[in-house]
Amino acid sequence: MAEPYVIKMPQLSDTMTEGVLVSWEKQPGDRVERGDVVATIETDKAIMDVEVFRAGYLAEPLAAVDSVIPVGGAMGYLLEEAGTAAVAPERSGPALPAAVQEAPAASIAGRESATEAPAGTPIKMPQLTDTMTEGVLVSWEKQPGEWIARGDVVATIETDKAIMDVEIFREGFLSGPLVTLDSVVPVGEPIAWLVESAEQVRRDSAPRPGGKPVVQASASPATQSVGAASPAPLMVGAPAARPQQGAASPYARSLAPTLGVDLNGVAGSGPAGVIVAADVLAASTAAGAAGSAQQRVAEPPVPGEGRPMTAIEKAISHAMTASLSMPSFHVTVKVRPEALMRAAKARKISVTVAIAKAASEALRQHPLVNAAYQPTDRIVERSQHDIGIAATTDDGGLVVPVLRGVEQQDVEGLQEQWTKLVEKARKRRLSPDEYAHPTFTISNMGMYGVEHFDAIVTPGTAAIIAIAANGPEGMPITITADHRVVNGAEAAAFLTQLKKVMENPESWLGGSGAPAIPAGDYDVQVLVIGGGPGGEDCARELAENGIKVAMVNNAPFPGGECLWRGCIPSKAWRAAADRIRDRAHDAEMGIQLGVPQLDWAQLEKHRRGILQTRGEMALKTDQGMKVQVLEGFARFTGPHSVEITGKDARTLSFAACVIATGAPAFVPPIPGVQEAMAAGGAVTSDTVWELPEPPRRLCVIGAGAIGMEMAQMFHDFGAEVRVLEALPRPVGEMEQEVADQLMKALTKNSPRLAVQTGVRVQSMAGQRGAMQVHYQDAGGDQHYDCDLVLVATGKRPDTSALHLATAGVVLGERGAIAVDERCRSNLPHIYAVGDVIGGYMLAHTAGQQGRVAAANLLGHGARYDAARDCGVTFTRPQCAFVGLSVEQAKAAGMDAAEVKAPMSIDAKAMMTGETDGFIKMVADKASHRIVGVHFLADHADTLVGEAVMMVSAGLTLEQVATAIHPHPTQTELFGEMARRLLSRLRRSARAGGRGG
Repeated sequence: MAEPYVIKMPQLSDTMTEGVLVSWEKQPGDRVERGDVVATIETDKAIMDVEVFRAGYLAEPLAAVDSVIPVGGAMGYLLEEAGTAAVAPERSGPALPAAVQEAPAASIAGRESATEAPAGTPIKMPQLTDTMTEGVLVSWEKQPGEWIARGDVVATIETDKAIMDVEIFREGFLSGPLVTLDSVVPVGEPIAWLVESAEQVRRDSAPRPGGKPVVQASASPATQSVGAASPAPLMVGAPAARPQQGAASPYARSLAPTLGVDLNGVAGSGPAGVIVAADVLAASTAAGAAGSAQQRVAEPPVPGEGRPMTAIEKAISHAMTASLSMPSFHVTVKVRPEALMRAAKARKISVTVAIAKAASEALRQHPLVNAAYQPTDRIVERSQHDIGIAATTDDGGLVVPVLRGVEQQDVEGLQEQWTKLVEKARKRRLSPDEYAHPTFTISNMGMYGVEHFDAIVTPGTAAIIAIAANGPEGMPITITADHRVVNGAEAAAFLTQLKKVMENPESWLGGSGAPAIPAGDYDVQVLVIGGGPGGEDCARELAENGIKVAMVNNAPFPGGECLWRGCIPSKAWRAAADRIRDRAHDAEMGIQLGVPQLDWAQLEKHRRGILQTRGEMALKTDQGMKVQVLEGFARFTGPHSVEITGKDARTLSFAACVIATGAPAFVPPIPGVQEAMAAGGAVTSDTVWELPEPPRRLCVIGAGAIGMEMAQMFHDFGAEVRVLEALPRPVGEMEQEVADQLMKALTKNSPRLAVQTGVRVQSMAGQRGAMQVHYQDAGGDQHYDCDLVLVATGKRPDTSALHLATAGVVLGERGAIAVDERCRSNLPHIYAVGDVIGGYMLAHTAGQQGRVAAANLLGHGARYDAARDCGVTFTRPQCAFVGLSVEQAKAAGMDAAEVKAPMSIDAKAMMTGETDGFIKMVADKASHRIVGVHFLADHADTLVGEAVMMVSAGLTLEQVATAIHPHPTQTELFGEMARRLLSRLRRSARAGGRGG
């Protein structure tokens, strides 16, 4: 069996000698992939991630949390095979450090004589990758006696496949003993010294460590044959001299003389143009195919004195050169753009933005065109549409600004983004996140009258479209595609779809911009059925735009479940429970107020007063906005008509309709549950609001958001609570680690609350005050005696009373109305929003969907995007999310990374005694766009607002990292996490480049 791989304490700066282990992010036995973060460490004033660049299974022994570990010291181990979570003692080396032990002082490794140790501060061989153990001294850029300022490069070293600078972050005079050129120096060993005064400078050389010669590279198994050569292994001897310009990797230099390749004639494909072994092999193969041993000829000289290229010109030049290696092909269609141009004019957007949005629509159907080839033999599939569009600069140059997240934004938002990008592009003021890493590219020369052209696809994308001028037969659009990713049939299908989308913009752009409400002699233009957040927001938006709207509500006041049976009443209870819970921190701050007592009658009076006040406010607002509010129950009598029963009974015809009837609490078919509900011994989230007093013993069935909120509230009111959940974990809608850590927090802060998962409830019986619940867990049959059972097993739409079939509306899964992302049903004039369509059953979700439906009815075009939705579960600490988890992002084809900050390091949390939990940020590695933020924190309900803006606006790590957050507040953690993740991604990029 292979030897275990040692995970060592990395050296993250030239002056770092040790680190403190803060946390293990992986556990023994977990699978670790290249690039995974296994631990966090603290050094100086920063907490950093330990990223591993090998794959395997984490194995013990692991260094203890809070242990001090010297740079290069072992932290843990990786094994190649699963099934063993520990390394045998004889194979694990010295014992790993325990917590809070002192790290040994750095040694000189026997390099100096025992009689005289050099004065000053050692300049050590830095560890630039997790796998680096030694480096070769290539050159000294400074000489003994020279003054060294912070940031100066004193030497260059060669490691793996890259030549890197040794940058110094202290000041002083360079002093010997200096390591001689071509010496192999272990990581962490001195290569020179810094001293404070010129008098202390030494000018001698250090002997090579142990007399060890420069390492000669040997052939790897992957390079044992070249072309049609015999299978005998390549024998490499003395390395070739370094090229006159640029750099070459150690193995490339060793391989070049064996194959007769002159490195001065080879173009490097490695980072910063470094020549790697693959370049040498390619040069040798090309020469062999030409029947000549000569290397490829350098480009011929050009008379005259050339000016240096600008950075953008060099980037384009290199990209175009790299594109020559891509096997590409071209396909052309001709499109009639007139309808798109009219629709763009009506929406007051540029044709460029309209084309980008059309391309995104086509990419939805053909996602492979949005992918990219990744060396070697991999394809990166991407869900986000980051579309680069060629634009000219004021000085006649060419840049490619990138519209980020085109698939998630409406055209008005894209136009605003594009206007800013173009202005900056003209002045060459684009930042890297505004031009780097497009997933698809558009080049439009139609405005110059060009009748036909094809564009060049560049690495990192699989396709580019070239748009020429409109002619008698239409506007030619030519796709150039990377044949390694996209075949000819796929390219043709994409262009066909793009042609269809562009010629029929009314299906996605809103056509002329006029309302999509059918004309005709109807009682109202739009009927909204349901007066909750989704229905109300929709009705108000329509009324504000002059549409005649009627809203049918099944109660005297609007507000729906949110106001009367959900968000508002439950948070009124939660506010009281918080006051009780907060008293636990008083003594710690020196405050003595005694044990709080709950006055249930007063709390209920307070709660009901809030509901009544807000209900009256909502009705007055609706009526003031000219919404016709009708009390009753509506059922369809045809595609454009309903019958209303109840207080405002009547028949009503409508041009368009929006269904927003919500979803009642779901009661599973547990034996005895209906009888218990009739006897008052069991309640749901809809019927729990008439309790004469809080129960002393409560059983909650279901550990979702409603169940966990209610369980902890009644615990804080004094009850003993048992929660029974069929799934393996609670709050399944939250990120995995949030749920796991919530369970640990509840164990500590809610002693009378027990949560059991993986449970099957078998039956219940009794009446209020004397209930018994029978269930089965891993230990067998169990029962629990309690005063009350709360059935909190979620909600499920019930549309039976609506008679949807009469109108022709189709249902989807679990009785929900099937809609598209515009909230439109199978009938173009009937929309549905909120809980009745499934998905996130949250008030703010319903409100957004109501506004989306209104926008589409008004002809504006809008989409609901679940990937930017959010939610809060009001436990203590609170759970919250915005956007995607890292698992969801990866499942969507995104190469995502995450970073986490524990609340225990936050000053404000320490002040208030609320240190449980963490905040986690998820970002796309390519674009640095923040796609998710997840919370377990006592004030997540206020912190989540900033995270909503990050995700909904598509902010990047750079934007959040450079924003100024006030101190001391918990919002500072957002900037800290963004800076940490940026630092990690940069280190990963450097390490990836060196490893290539």
